[in-house]
Amino acid sequence: MQRKLKTSLATLILASPRRALKRNSMNIAFKAARLAAALAVGAGIAAAGTINILYAPNVAFTVADQTQIQNAVNFYTSNMTSNFTVTIAVGAQAGGGASTTMGRDTASYANYYNSLVAYSSGDATDTAAIASLGGYSTNNPVTGSTSITMSPVLAQTLGVGTDGLEPFSECDNLTANACIQIGTDVLGLSGSPAASLLGTFEHEVDEVLGTSSALPNGGTGGVPANPSAADLFRYSAPGTRGFELNTSTSVPCTGSPTAYFSVDGGATNLNPYNNCNNGGDYGDWIYDDGLQVQDAYGPDGVATSLNLSSPEVTLLDAVGYNFVTSTSATPEPSSALMLLTGLAAIPVLRRRLAGKPRP
Repeated sequence: MQRKLKTSLATLILASPRRALKRNSMNIAFKAARLAAALAVGAGIAAAGTINILYAPNVAFTVADQTQIQNAVNFYTSNMTSNFTVTIAVGAQAGGGASTTMGRDTASYANYYNSLVAYSSGDATDTAAIASLGGYSTNNPVTGSTSITMSPVLAQTLGVGTDGLEPFSECDNLTANACIQIGTDVLGLSGSPAASLLGTFEHEVDEVLGTSSALPNGGTGGVPANPSAADLFRYSAPGTRGFELNTSTSVPCTGSPTAYFSVDGGATNLNPYNNCNNGGDYGDWIYDDGLQVQDAYGPDGVATSLNLSSPEVTLLDAVGYNFVTSTSATPEPSSALMLLTGLAAIPVLRRRLAGKPRP
């Protein structure tokens, strides 16, 4: 049995919109307050990601299932230093693999770039990724529009949006920020869970955090006007960003155009993308062996998991999260705290577009 790991941010929005909430975009004061919070973290005020898990009551999750899911959560909460909170509801779906239902945020590219710089840890990944964007601009370097999309959790983390709670019918109407449905062939509902459960769940959490492409599964609607944050690091050749649909249905993906992940302007191919209309996400890796967490396809019997050298972690680092290996400079505590105090009462204006990823 193969597991099909697929959850495209754009696909889910296009498939069946849950809602569309339009608010004012983030103002400069809010961005400054978020920058102050980042400085306070560097000054020694503890901050780390929080991932809350809610289990659908109509699914008989075993202790072994919950242990593997918690092990996946522990990787992020133990290794990420970015300050965010996300609640994920977990349910089940027939067959293998997993899918995710969630919304997305649209932010101005200029605000995203400024926050990316402000929240940079200064590590090699951040330095290279920011340099590859070519400096401040009001227009993104992929399509030239003034906006990009991203997961609500990433928008929350960088202070360019918010991540609201809502009920998910796919997860027994639990109220959360996202719903992950795991295949019954992967869960241990009638015994031990499949070896792939840990990696399968990490695959979906990566996408909740923000590794998805804006390119839609099936090519529905064609190439979108606004790329995702992850698409800023998607290349077809050195110096050339790749944001085109390959209509091939082959597994693994073959033909052209191709695309790969790079943080240094395309000079280094860190992993090729599944740039095909084959049922996998355009934001997944091309492979069908399941040996990497973000592979588009893989056998349920293959165990995978993330580590700090995983390309998935490098991608999360590039789009805006920070990890324990950060080499960022530490500001003086007094400066950070004074800035926080001065901005504490500034009102917040937000803009969010949200949708339902899957029918």
